[in-house]
Amino acid sequence: MKILPFRGYRYNLDKIKNLDEVISPPYDQFKEGLDDFLYQRHPYNIARLIMNKETPEDSPTDNRYTRSRALLAEWLKSNVFVQDPEPSIYPYFQDYAVAGETRTRKGFVALGEVTNYDQRIVLPHERTLAKPKQDRLNLLRSTLADTGLVFMLYSDPEGKIESLLDTVTQRSPSCKAYDLKGELNALWRVSDLGVIEKVIQLMRDRTVIIADGHHRYEVALAFRQESTTRIREDDRWGLYGYKLMSFVRLESAGITIFPIHRLVHSLDHFEPEELIRRLETFFRTEHLPYEATNKLTVLDRLMKSLARAQAAGENAFGLYLPALHRFLLLTFRKEMTAQVTWPPGKSEAWRVLDVSVLQTVILDGLLNIGEQQLTDQSHLEYVSHHEDAVELADRKGYPCAFLLNATPIQQVKAVCESGDLLPQKSTHFHPKLMEGLVFAKHL
Repeated sequence: MKILPFRGYRYNLDKIKNLDEVISPPYDQFKEGLDDFLYQRHPYNIARLIMNKETPEDSPTDNRYTRSRALLAEWLKSNVFVQDPEPSIYPYFQDYAVAGETRTRKGFVALGEVTNYDQRIVLPHERTLAKPKQDRLNLLRSTLADTGLVFMLYSDPEGKIESLLDTVTQRSPSCKAYDLKGELNALWRVSDLGVIEKVIQLMRDRTVIIADGHHRYEVALAFRQESTTRIREDDRWGLYGYKLMSFVRLESAGITIFPIHRLVHSLDHFEPEELIRRLETFFRTEHLPYEATNKLTVLDRLMKSLARAQAAGENAFGLYLPALHRFLLLTFRKEMTAQVTWPPGKSEAWRVLDVSVLQTVILDGLLNIGEQQLTDQSHLEYVSHHEDAVELADRKGYPCAFLLNATPIQQVKAVCESGDLLPQKSTHFHPKLMEGLVFAKHL
């Protein structure tokens, strides 16, 4: 992976005293009125640039993208953003807590070269949808501002790059901000040419895996092709062959992946007892009945059983059946592997994923929720916390929910290196990378 330092644009700390009020989650997190909240939080919140409001009067010459361009120009002119004087890389650390344990995810922000997937330098792990990509491409064309980070994983078993980052972050950060979950985002600016060259050399022969930001990366691919034709006008167009990325060590203890549970809905003639009977062909089943007074206790016991099963190398799921007042622990019978009709061309690394077994054996094989239904998003809702999944299933009257373990990072790596993509909604990397700490603009 070829990387470059860049002269980042950052909020002017003489004008913005509290960065908490102006940073934002990425655009794809703007749900349930989050954009309205961020708009109201501060007149300079970066949400106003990355997700300008549509209006009924929008036209080809006055729309959300042209308004973002005008707003950015105004903020640059009035020094809301200032550009750093020297090309730099930016260590970016995030402090957060999981189950009472404090963790730090250590990365660095730089420009990463945009290459086609078939070159096997950048490895994707999921498919993308066309609509979000067109929206982000329109915004980039209009503003020429590269604001959204792609979260990249690089393998470095010896931790050489992370050790270097630890050395250069002994001083106070250049800026820091707490996100909406109260998690600390700290950014340092490093312009030391010796340090930058060391990082460039250490990254040169590495492949990277997209952990989060596939849409943003593929927009950068499209814009690189458009920009190449304009390099003769101004060689700075060549810098749009690079993308703003945050690089995190794959082996880091600071990596956290949450599970993504599946809530099933909109099924015709769902019979829970019939489902259990059919599941017993492929799974060992343990029934965990509950009463209203001990429901969460039984759920906690189920999730601990799932964790133990994963540690033992088993594919296991929790099944919540509210109509029967019952949880089930489902453990895949490995002797049934040969009886499963797996999608053609899938690697062994793909087949051993929990989400692959769930999708192939249960959702598609028993409930007829196949690829088309997944694409249409017609029968599943996704939730990252198991208690939320159960509460939502109850509140919406869903017939069942499947509870999963998180996909281990080494399984993500194995599938990507095999050339496969993980099933949809296999990973939820936490926390999200914030927008508004630093961005790139070359013209």
